[in-house]
Amino acid sequence: MFPNSVDSHLSQLKKINPVAFKAIEPRMARESFECLAILSRNEFTSEARGSDYLDSIQLSLLARSEGVMDLLGKMHPNGRDGLCSSLIFCDLLAGDGYVNKVAHRLLGAARCPSFINSDVSQFMVERCIRDGLFAIWQGATDPFWIKDGSVDGVLMAYGTHHIPRAERATAVRAAARILRPGGIFVLHDFEEGSPTARWFADVVSIHSVTPHDYPHFTAGEVLDLFAAAHFDNVTVQRITDPFVVHGGDEESALRLLAEYVVKMYGLEQLRNHTQRVLALLDEYFGLVVTQTSDSKFEARIARNALVGSGRRL
Repeated sequence: MFPNSVDSHLSQLKKINPVAFKAIEPRMARESFECLAILSRNEFTSEARGSDYLDSIQLSLLARSEGVMDLLGKMHPNGRDGLCSSLIFCDLLAGDGYVNKVAHRLLGAARCPSFINSDVSQFMVERCIRDGLFAIWQGATDPFWIKDGSVDGVLMAYGTHHIPRAERATAVRAAARILRPGGIFVLHDFEEGSPTARWFADVVSIHSVTPHDYPHFTAGEVLDLFAAAHFDNVTVQRITDPFVVHGGDEESALRLLAEYVVKMYGLEQLRNHTQRVLALLDEYFGLVVTQTSDSKFEARIARNALVGSGRRL
């Protein structure tokens, strides 16, 4: 797809979403693609755990929807009630467009913002495009496809810790560059020392098909990054960002949760050990099963996330 077919890709993007296309700069620096080709060889490829990750979303699109909708509500001054299709949101760590897909499912076409799904993984960008989403191949530290001051909101979530510490200030400044004045930037990660950060270190790094040794964010680091990029109205909060799945009975709900987690994190060594997975989830997060009003069963683990937000002056 890239970089030889840039012109045809631009034409395709304009057809997918003319509103989002307004933010695109057609005169890209083609030399950037050489660097991207190297960066794209990460854990989110078909050879690593990219396919497993996509399979988890097929299992349960809405498993992480509570956290996603909370983040989207923080991207508009009026919360979720202010969201509409004329807004342009750039998701700088979009993966396969998960946030876009959840927003479209729960908000509907009229209220779902026009997403620019951006990712450093060519494998993920190609999946976005296959699914009919507006997607571009670029890194979070250099969103070179996007014009200055052209988007209403920028999201950096679900993988922010993959950005090396030395490059995080550059990424936050890049978010500020592409935001229009008054636009909102939301940064999400799992706090250093939190149960989720320890889950990555103790479980994912040991049992996954790929290592996962990345430093997570602290509240102080988030505040410093936003201040250095001259954001206004900066807040740092902790939100509940759970995994939630449903089944016809308690056993099927728990089995689905275990399968979802194994695929989400590529836990190949635990693939056939459902009870072990459930025990680990209970140990790190607390595992709760409840019966819902429609006589189904809900299995939930309570992850907590660190979220910074700020307005561009």
